[in-house]
Amino acid sequence: MKAAIYKGQKNIDIVNMPTPTPGDFDVVIQNLYAGICGSDVAVYNHGTETGHKVGENHEFGHEAVSQVVSVGRKVTDFKVGDRIFPYPLYARGDTSRAGSMGGIFRIYFSPKCKA
Repeated sequence: MKAAIYKGQKNIDIVNMPTPTPGDFDVVIQNLYAGICGSDVAVYNHGTETGHKVGENHEFGHEAVSQVVSVGRKVTDFKVGDRIFPYPLYARGDTSRAGSMGGIFRIYFSPKCKA
């Protein structure tokens, strides 16, 4: 899969990454549509000191409409094919990465998902 990795002010790399495999309570989500938020533009133009939750070497983007493509064996609230809007604050299982859930690239991992 392709991912947009934030490397610093006005610097984004497009890289190939392996498609994740979900653990028992995880889901893997494919982004269908992605938008660019004002915070993405601010971080791109001015760096990480803008107060937005985007870090260097993290996936860039957090605005996406997605669908579930794989579920862990103990996930009961989601099934493959469900369309979702991942909540950026929790989508990566790390609230400090709310701005870097990977909304620009195609597939990402959502640990310990909750409905």
